[in-house]
Amino acid sequence: VVNEYSPGMFYLSSSPYSTGPDDEVNGDRHFWGIWHGRRPTYDFNIVRSRFFSEYGFQSFPEFESVKLFATEPDDWNITSEVMMAHQRAGNYANPRIREYLIDEYKEPTDFKGFLYMSQILQGDAVKIAMEAHRRDMPYCMGTLFWQHNDCWPVASWSSRDYYGRWKSQHYYAKKAYLDILVSPIAKDGKLDIHVISDRLKEAKGTLDIKVISFDGTQINEVKKAVKVPANTSTNLYSSDVNFLTKGAQLNEVMVYVTYSDNSGETYDNRYFLVKQKDVDLPRVNITKKINPVQDGYEVTLKSDTFARG
Repeated sequence: VVNEYSPGMFYLSSSPYSTGPDDEVNGDRHFWGIWHGRRPTYDFNIVRSRFFSEYGFQSFPEFESVKLFATEPDDWNITSEVMMAHQRAGNYANPRIREYLIDEYKEPTDFKGFLYMSQILQGDAVKIAMEAHRRDMPYCMGTLFWQHNDCWPVASWSSRDYYGRWKSQHYYAKKAYLDILVSPIAKDGKLDIHVISDRLKEAKGTLDIKVISFDGTQINEVKKAVKVPANTSTNLYSSDVNFLTKGAQLNEVMVYVTYSDNSGETYDNRYFLVKQKDVDLPRVNITKKINPVQDGYEVTLKSDTFARG
């Protein structure tokens, strides 16, 4: 049509545009090996492209949203007629969220917990992807997840539900898209910490690496002054995992990394050294304090130990 009505006009057929259906080297790529292809979420760390223009992972809306279209307690089951009808994909999709949860996390004990955990799973999946893509700069110079919002109340790949409520993915993506990203990654017993910058000038600051047990005990700490090159990903710290953790049980600790920029900005990230289902998370007591303020409420939460998600 472009050739017919505007001969000589440049037109690039997309999306995606590449020399083959799943090209890692040329153009952009839609990658659905995770979710549709049922590969584990951590495989995002090994898949490459010049520009990931579509990928994603499903979750349910939160319970307060679900109650607006599933009004009866008998409907509060992921395979109920109402819940299956309010699903963006086919009949396979609700059970697939459960399949991923059982494979990579632990099965929640009730419907409300299931909805919440599905969002943590989705947020983690997209966070893993976005960090992997940015770590791979300048080979990969684009990451665009599917999808932002919904046109009706459903379980879907969206990061905000139909009613505008943010899912965990929206919070995680907002942080993963910041101009500077701190991204730890472990492989074959070695931990690398990449600092990725979208700034067009070099940055300077301090990298602070802490190994912390879930009760708050600090196992180890390493600090170093670093330079962050402009517009690329740089591995600024490497260590043997067992040396860094001083022999601690890997399922009982996390790595907490902070980059403090000389301009006053601070960027941080948390990293677990084992799969989520193997993390030995403690039982947590959370207390809340809610005070009415102008135009809303001030909410303060306190936990007696580390509270995941």
